[in-house]
Amino acid sequence: MTLLGKFLATFIFILSVAFMVLSLAVNASHRNWRDAVLDPSTGLKKQIEVISRTNQQLTDDRQRTEAALGREQAARRTALAALQTQLDQMEQVLRTSEATVQQLEAKSTELAQTDRSRAEELQRLTEETRKLRDQIRTEQEDRDSLFAETLKMTDQMNLLRGSLQGQIERNEQLAAQLGRYREVVEMKGIDVNEPLDGAPPDRNGTVLVVNRPLDMVEVSIGYDDGLRDGHMLDVTRSGRFVGRLRIRKTEPNRSVAEILKDYNQSPIQEGDRVDTTF
Repeated sequence: MTLLGKFLATFIFILSVAFMVLSLAVNASHRNWRDAVLDPSTGLKKQIEVISRTNQQLTDDRQRTEAALGREQAARRTALAALQTQLDQMEQVLRTSEATVQQLEAKSTELAQTDRSRAEELQRLTEETRKLRDQIRTEQEDRDSLFAETLKMTDQMNLLRGSLQGQIERNEQLAAQLGRYREVVEMKGIDVNEPLDGAPPDRNGTVLVVNRPLDMVEVSIGYDDGLRDGHMLDVTRSGRFVGRLRIRKTEPNRSVAEILKDYNQSPIQEGDRVDTTF
């Protein structure tokens, strides 16, 4: 064999070994994708099924949550409607009570005027009686000639005494009725000194909460303090005027008010003092 033949045989042997190594490497790195997909424990199909079941469970949970939320919202709307109805009834009772108080005060004023006029009449009659007595004493010397006149004056005096007694009894009745009216007013919890023309009573409190995005605040005085929707409050800090509020909603011991920007001289803060304005 020549040198060239030996070289070719050696070269062919080297190539054969190289191709064998390459084949072994390809075979070692090859992956059966069908088994990877269909593997019952860790296959892609199994993972897709698990994810699908999880997604379905999450969808069912969301639907149940949305249904529960809808029921809760309906219950809250029903409760709010019931509370609004109760509030309307209480406001109607309050208006009826205020009208009753006005009627009682008008009746009391009328009775006071009647009592005053009758007291003046009684004083006049008393003065006339005194004059008649003086006249009787001065005319005792002419008793025989004026006997008939004396009897007449005596009858008039008795009539005045009867009228006086009737007026005294009537005054006692009126005093008893007035006392009864006062008991009724106190039992109803009505403040007879509260203004009837819509003006707020003289009250003061503090700013509890400030909602700047809505230009609203919450203050510490409310319906029980005499505040009503539309009343005005002045806001001060250390004796200096800060701004003005308008009542929008009242509760027994607090209220919600709107900040009137036209009156603001500086931002309203929690803890500022509020006073009613006229």
